[in-house]
Amino acid sequence: MKKISLLYTLCLSLLTSIFVGCSDWTDMEAKSFPEEVTSDEYYAALRAYKQSDHQVSFGWYGGWTGDGAYMKNSLAGLPDSLDIVSLWNNSKNLTEKQKKDLAFVQQVKGTKVVVCQIIGNVGDGFTPSYVTDKWEENGYGSDREAINAFWGFDETNQEAMEAAIRKYARAVADTINYYGYDGFDIDYEPNAGPYVGNLVMSGNNSRFAIFLEELSKYLGPKSGTGKLLMIDGEPQSITDQPQVGHYFDYFVIQAYNPGSDSNLDGRLLGGPGAYRCGLMETFGKELGEERVTNMTIMTENFEAVDAAMNGGYSYRDRYGNSMLSLEGMARWKPTNGFNKGGVGVYHLEAEFGTTPECKNMRKAIQIMNPSSHSLLKY
Repeated sequence: MKKISLLYTLCLSLLTSIFVGCSDWTDMEAKSFPEEVTSDEYYAALRAYKQSDHQVSFGWYGGWTGDGAYMKNSLAGLPDSLDIVSLWNNSKNLTEKQKKDLAFVQQVKGTKVVVCQIIGNVGDGFTPSYVTDKWEENGYGSDREAINAFWGFDETNQEAMEAAIRKYARAVADTINYYGYDGFDIDYEPNAGPYVGNLVMSGNNSRFAIFLEELSKYLGPKSGTGKLLMIDGEPQSITDQPQVGHYFDYFVIQAYNPGSDSNLDGRLLGGPGAYRCGLMETFGKELGEERVTNMTIMTENFEAVDAAMNGGYSYRDRYGNSMLSLEGMARWKPTNGFNKGGVGVYHLEAEFGTTPECKNMRKAIQIMNPSSHSLLKY
């Protein structure tokens, strides 16, 4: 893994001098930040930190409107030190406020903003609305029939089917680029009935592999574009197509209410009691143990109010220490000795009721990256 650059070290030194005597700032509202925290030097150091080698912070975020610089519905209101935001609604047909908000967090704070979409069928999330609005008028028997016709998807014709899958993948990439997002987060759940379709099928990922291969030309580490390609849900279930691991930047695991270090160990490394199988069992031979570990982000569910306010659910580490689960995930060190990719939460916006806002995520970031403590107060 990369070493922290000299520029980054210098930036942190500068920040340390700026923040001497300001330890109480973490207890203040974001809108009360002193002037120095919005200086050019501060933001330069923040961007340098995000470009350095560190364990990342991630969050799925809903209800985005772009209103208010430090409010619940604004990207600018999220912690400055958050690395990646995954939008799971309101990511298209942006208002001027959203465009301005997006540009600010990307260009000034260095935050990566990606789009999340559950993928089951060709066309999911990226089919023009007029296709389904008038399917009956246009002589189709159902929405699905109209959508398949739009993309040219025909299960009886292998060539046409593959062309449709690739067309869909290109449309995803084109949409990401059109809005200026930093990548795509695929919600892949082949063992959840509602999310299985003609592209994602339990036990057979041959079509999904075509989709990913095409998408990798425009997003992810193979593309050379700098755009992220992430997969959440059940990436460990792609057991029949392990080569697709090379297309991703991160595996994001919905490790909701895990309870212990051993649960996270199992999700990563497999073994007795593991959740279906571990990531390492699927991708270890292709990518190597260190790379798979570095790509793994463990996430908690903050949909329940108590979980969001408190920092998750009861959790016990391998040494018998009790804590709440987001903190446990942040402190979790895989038994193979390599660093995890990071931690995240579902419904990050639910933490805005804490003081300061998102205090549990801020704490998790500081735990994972203690050498940058002065910067990561914000």
